[in-house]
Amino acid sequence: MRFLNFQLTNILFLVSMFVSCSDSNFMESHWIHPIQPQGIPPSHFSSLEKSLDPNACATCHTEQFQNWKKSFHAKSIGKGFLWQKEVLTPEEYKSCFNCHSPLPETKSELSTEYQTPEILNSKSHNFPNGITNPSIICASCHIRKQIRFGPPSKTNTETNKDNPNKIFPHNGYIVKEDFESSKFCRSCHESKEEGVRLNGKKLMEVYSEWEKSPFAKQGVECQNCHMPNREHSWKGIHDKTFVQNSISPSWQIKEQGGLYSIKAEIKSIRVGHMFPTYVVPKIYLRFYAITIENNRILLDESIVGRYVNTNLNEEYYDTRIKPNGILLVQFNYKPKDEIQEFLWEIEVDPDEQYVRSFEEQLSTKSNIISKQTKKMLEESLSEKKNSRYLLFTLNWRVPASLPQ
Repeated sequence: MRFLNFQLTNILFLVSMFVSCSDSNFMESHWIHPIQPQGIPPSHFSSLEKSLDPNACATCHTEQFQNWKKSFHAKSIGKGFLWQKEVLTPEEYKSCFNCHSPLPETKSELSTEYQTPEILNSKSHNFPNGITNPSIICASCHIRKQIRFGPPSKTNTETNKDNPNKIFPHNGYIVKEDFESSKFCRSCHESKEEGVRLNGKKLMEVYSEWEKSPFAKQGVECQNCHMPNREHSWKGIHDKTFVQNSISPSWQIKEQGGLYSIKAEIKSIRVGHMFPTYVVPKIYLRFYAITIENNRILLDESIVGRYVNTNLNEEYYDTRIKPNGILLVQFNYKPKDEIQEFLWEIEVDPDEQYVRSFEEQLSTKSNIISKQTKKMLEESLSEKKNSRYLLFTLNWRVPASLPQ
């Protein structure tokens, strides 16, 4: 199986803590790969300031750490990623690191290629207790060459100009408004131009979809929805409440001469890209008639999503909903038995593409891969299968017949 290839200077002392700065070159330099090792921390830093372990950051940034710890960013290097090392070529496996483990120090936990003297020296100084989680960590986004970057402060307006003799923790940080721009997310949430295209579309076009949407024109950035109030949780398709607040289902049923006409709609109301985005998630729409004996009769079933094969080289269909768009389902039904109720269930399968791919790998490579890899694959497959959830259930009671 081939998976999609995903894709500052010298140490500064007494960096001004709140110097608002946004420039066109920052984003390009910040996400240029490979990211360089952090290097040796300034000698006047305390042991806490020298550590880039997220647990050290949690000392002051407690809320951000707690949210990050539960997020998918903190799980970007898990069993679902690690088992693939035996089935991908070294180049394919390594190409995933830029997004799943951006820092060279964390990459050194995944590949001996990154265990160079420079990287290992940087790792020993910045992660003195080792790296327990080589995923996307705080430093992946906020630190380059020992310089801290972040968005403008919401509360603290003090600068070095106000108090030039004060030394801020870790030399303060350089303010970049780019942290609140959708462009900051593009590096990992948009396939490269030279990547695979199916039916003229890249495999991942989250940024492009947003860029063409009304949300972009209104100035609604990715962070507004996925990081409300700067919450570091990045909620998405796996979060039921988040998705319930993003789409709106409605339906009406009319009966004439024993024939029922069902018209159902799903409107995308708070999704700044295609719903669902990317090729992985699927949404299942199932309509049932419930007889007076409580038997379920499946009337109609459809899938909302972009369905591609496990080799990621053929697209079968794309039924996703555009931002502010509507998906319409209509059909007629004439029951043979007495019906007491109609039921519409909307189920979300956040990891459908992974389930299909993992099942195929388990079937075809079970006798080739090591026992350890097979165990990781089996556990990953089980986890992906268990991520499904029922999003909405809509009921419509058949009106009771009046006596003649």
